Amino acid sequence: LMKRSSPAEHRPLLCSETTTTTATQLCAAALSSKQKHAKEVFDRLDENEDGVITSSDDLKTILRDLDIEADTEDSQALFRYLDNNEDGEVDVEDFLPWYTDAAAAAEEVAESFQELLVGRRTVEEFDETPVNDDVLRRAVQCAIAAPNRRMSEPWRFIKIGPETVEKFAELNAKMRKNMETDGGRSSIVDWQKVPGWCVVTTKLSPGDAEAELDDFKSTSCAIQNFMLSMWSDGVGSKWTSGPVQKTQEFADLCGVDTSKERVVGCIWYGFATGGTKYADPRRRKKTVDDVLSSVP
Repeated sequence: LMKRSSPAEHRPLLCSETTTTTATQLCAAALSSKQKHAKEVFDRLDENEDGVITSSDDLKTILRDLDIEADTEDSQALFRYLDNNEDGEVDVEDFLPWYTDAAAAAEEVAESFQELLVGRRTVEEFDETPVNDDVLRRAVQCAIAAPNRRMSEPWRFIKIGPETVEKFAELNAKMRKNMETDGGRSSIVDWQKVPGWCVVTTKLSPGDAEAELDDFKSTSCAIQNFMLSMWSDGVGSKWTSGPVQKTQEFADLCGVDTSKERVVGCIWYGFATGGTKYADPRRRKKTVDDVLSSVP
């Protein structure tokens, strides 16, 4: 929030000597939802309903409620900066232009995050270079931050090593042979060339179908977080499923107790052949207008 040029002088990092958005401009234009929210928070601390606050503690509370990190010293410095008349008061017309500029900087971060969400693609081909475990650990850390019913934390992540992958491949080859005999179709990917494997399970709740479904939803959210974290690190991934993963032999190889949990899928991950920017886009057929509706 703040930069310090000297112990005696404090300047808000997001302020300039001439604020780019003026109070007059704010009054002349319709307020955005963020500006309206900022005014609502400001008004909550305006006990006299006269459009001013009179303490840096109130300002610190406002900043906190607007998700802006500031300690006591920062809040005092910003209060002095916004107190243009040096009368010990900060009015809403002084605060809103500063907040508008601060929010604009935050929007750049939001746009980058949204681009990450929209830009993620399923990767079908991987280079052979293995991915460091710290990338995997960051992905799992993001995964377990997913929303979950009553903090049930139903997920488990199992890193699969080359020895077990080889056994997976043997099981897959056997099942492929049977599928081809039956006229079925099977994967032609060489499993042993996929550099990273992570099996994901979700908790079972015998006798409580609703809880089990909720936990499955949560684990699905966790997998999405996992793949987004990988993507942010320049690593591609693919959420796989299929008949092999439904077998008891697969579960046994992973150390999965099928009386307590079930396999939701396996995430393949690695450096995308050709780079993540050129992964198959597979553009969605439906637009926002196709899927978003409203009721009164």
